[in-house]
Amino acid sequence: MISRLDMPDFGKFRKTELALGPFTVITGPNEAGKTTVFDALFDTLCAESRHEGRPLWKNLAGRYTALRKAALVWEEGASPLAFTDNEFIEIFAIRGGELGVHHPENKSDSAWSLAAENALLNAGLNPAQLAAGLTDKAESVRKGSVQAGIRRLREAIKDREQAIAALKNEHDAIIASAAEAERLTEEKTQRAAELDARNGEVKDLTAGIEKLSDAVRRAVVLAGLKALRELKEAREAAAAMAAFAEDGVPGYKPLKETQLEAEKTAAAGEAGLAEKQAALAAAEAALEQLEQRAKTFKLQSDLAAGFSARVAQFAAEPERVTVGVDKKMRWGIWGAGAALAALVGFSGGDSVIPYVAAAGIIAAAAWAGIKLSKTETLSGHTPEEVAAFLAGFTGDWAAVSPETFPTAGLEAARAFIAKAQAEHQAANAACEAKKAEILGFKGGVTAAGQTAAERAQAAVEAADAVAAWFKALGCADEDDYLAKAADHKRLAARAGDMEQRVLALAGGLGCASEEDFKDKLFAENGDLERRGVEPAPGADAELARLRHELTGLAEKAHEAEAALNKVTAALDTARAVSEARLGGLPARLNQAETELELEKAELAELELQAKAYALAAGAFTRLAETSAMAFETLGKEVTTTLRAVLPEVYAEFKVFDAAGAAVTDAGGIKRSVKNLSSGMRDLFMLAARLTIAHRARLTPEGLAPALLVLDEPFYTLDTARERAAIKLLGNFHKTTGWQIIILTKDATLSATAKTEGIPVTDVALGM
Repeated sequence: MISRLDMPDFGKFRKTELALGPFTVITGPNEAGKTTVFDALFDTLCAESRHEGRPLWKNLAGRYTALRKAALVWEEGASPLAFTDNEFIEIFAIRGGELGVHHPENKSDSAWSLAAENALLNAGLNPAQLAAGLTDKAESVRKGSVQAGIRRLREAIKDREQAIAALKNEHDAIIASAAEAERLTEEKTQRAAELDARNGEVKDLTAGIEKLSDAVRRAVVLAGLKALRELKEAREAAAAMAAFAEDGVPGYKPLKETQLEAEKTAAAGEAGLAEKQAALAAAEAALEQLEQRAKTFKLQSDLAAGFSARVAQFAAEPERVTVGVDKKMRWGIWGAGAALAALVGFSGGDSVIPYVAAAGIIAAAAWAGIKLSKTETLSGHTPEEVAAFLAGFTGDWAAVSPETFPTAGLEAARAFIAKAQAEHQAANAACEAKKAEILGFKGGVTAAGQTAAERAQAAVEAADAVAAWFKALGCADEDDYLAKAADHKRLAARAGDMEQRVLALAGGLGCASEEDFKDKLFAENGDLERRGVEPAPGADAELARLRHELTGLAEKAHEAEAALNKVTAALDTARAVSEARLGGLPARLNQAETELELEKAELAELELQAKAYALAAGAFTRLAETSAMAFETLGKEVTTTLRAVLPEVYAEFKVFDAAGAAVTDAGGIKRSVKNLSSGMRDLFMLAARLTIAHRARLTPEGLAPALLVLDEPFYTLDTARERAAIKLLGNFHKTTGWQIIILTKDATLSATAKTEGIPVTDVALGM
């Protein structure tokens, strides 16, 4: 099916694309380009039969120039269609007002039978009547007939020959006495004998030439049979590799690309697995280092724990209490009490109570300042004692760490010990974290390994699919397939060359087809073989020599004939001298012989005329028989098609009857097509054209794909007839599956089709 018509440069259209469907209605007003679209479809569908010298193509070139550009885009998976120009215009293109019915079985445009059949609906010829008339002319013996003339002439010739014989006898008796006539007669006999000898040589050489020519001909026939045999072998060899006729590379390229992509993905999976494994190995190595470091920190932490207990014990020894004064606190409390007393005293006015309260505040602040500013400090070991105590740790610590143990004070020692323990804890935490990280890496390695295995399996399956594709064609690999495809191309080319050679040989023998050529060769070879003719290949030169020799002998025979004619002339002269004695006998004899020849020529002409009448009668009889059967079947098929919309009608085709075709309505009234209304006539012709198109594509294997293009087919139809015609098309479309394209200015046609349940693709053309 055509999915799109592209017109980059065709008439009024530039860079135009028309999307087409199974049933497409293209609408537009006059001058919108409907005819241009029809011509573009014709130009692309019939491109293989393009001949710019023929009228159809001349008209296209005149309207759109030879540089016109149009192309068809076919639905994916569909095989492109192609038609000859006559086939498309006469069968598959239905245009409004066209009434001609062209029988699809006619193969030759030049056959007189085609001319007779094309006159079915307008000329009114009747081959049966013509055959009867010609038979009567060939066989009748009534007065004035050909046979009566033949009988009359045969009797007249018989009488004329008897009269001439009598005149010759009388003539010979008269001139026998003339001596000169006798001598000339003797010389004439000699010359005639010499001419006969020369003619005998020519005849013998001609016979030899004919024999050698037959031998050469036998060699040519055998060469032709050999060419046919080689053509058959080449075709069979090409057919044996028919699986490689079409380019299969697009068939396995996706499989190959899938294989390459799968192998690439598998390689990426292997790389990812290796990366995960490397990360796992690095983490395990780092864990090993962390565990080694943790061991070192554990020794330091354990020693630090012992130091911590000893430091705590040392620090827990009894201490002395030392009393002191925090002067800042004391003066702060006193200052705050004085400020508060002043505030209270001044806020009371003349009353004594505030002053008493202020005095109490001052007294309380004085006592609190003295009491609260006193400090008591536990005084333990002296710095010298602490340093000496801590110096005892340095030796043990040096055994487990390169760091120097602090001896400046207990707090520094405690901080150092706490740091060692904290580092041990941190090392342990780092080890645990690294172990958790390793667990994650191991999970990633497992997942990556599974992914890599799946991708490797996918790569193997993709490779197996490619191998299976080649195996189905009996090929080991791509190179083997390409080699076999090249072999098929070579064999197909050889078959094509052989076919051209056979066609050339066939054309040389005047054969229209390969079958005719083969039949003629077999018949001629059988005839030559029965006559015992042996082939003489390469004898063309000898045949040419003999023909040259025959030319020389023919010249000598011509010279002998000239000498004989000279003697004959002299004899005629001698006889003329005696003519006075002969009376008018020679003239009468000559006149009788002339009249005899005329009568024989007239007889031969009448006999040839009788044979011609008989041959023509036979031809018209055969045409009447075959046409009667063909058009009886055609009438039944058109009736079946019409009854889908007009149930009571009956279509009838008569063999070259004057009425041509007729339709019988529900009332039993028969009307010839030319007497129907224009609407009914166009509806009938549409059914006939659909039937003929269907028959044109019917093969022993079934109905071949095709399409119909209709250009304003319903302009004479009323609404009811138009609906019936659309129903006809819809039934035909559903039955055949053919694509249908309608070009019309009727904007309602698409809606009418849709009401009949036909899925329509609409295309609107603008001005």
